[in-house]
Amino acid sequence: MKYFLLTAALGAAFALPISAVAQAVPNPAFQPVELTPIAHSDATLTIVDSGGVEHVYGPTELEGLPTYALRTTTPWREEPALFEGVLLVDLLARHGLDQVEGVFVLAENDYVSEIGRAAWETGAIMIATRVDGRPHSRRARGPIQFVVPMQVLESEEAITTQHLVWMAARIRSAD
Repeated sequence: MKYFLLTAALGAAFALPISAVAQAVPNPAFQPVELTPIAHSDATLTIVDSGGVEHVYGPTELEGLPTYALRTTTPWREEPALFEGVLLVDLLARHGLDQVEGVFVLAENDYVSEIGRAAWETGAIMIATRVDGRPHSRRARGPIQFVVPMQVLESEEAITTQHLVWMAARIRSAD
């Protein structure tokens, strides 16, 4: 594990693991929210952890992680919508995938997107389970959709429209 030194005012040096300090911070466009339980569409997102074990989440189980809200447009929505869900970086960290160089995201329709570390470490990729306070539907690119603040999509080189997966069904390491 890599370490670096912090020098305190008294001159003592403390070694801390870099991972304890260099955590991804959510993009400021995301606001923490507490979501009230609602009935979601029948959908699952399977995460294959760093040991190869599968973990299955429905939208309700995803919302057991810290949840955030984001008001943004998308390439398919001219009017801003309120998306609510969890951050990709939080889900990856929960399953030890924050240490890999990339992940594959597979959609229900067999679309595959590779998302590299540089993209999720921006803290700007949300896994949305709700839009405008309602369960996210397949008709509206749900029920589990990857969303990014439009200003980030337009300015962050590491994030592209290929990362905006809808009907997301599975995440596994690309390593």
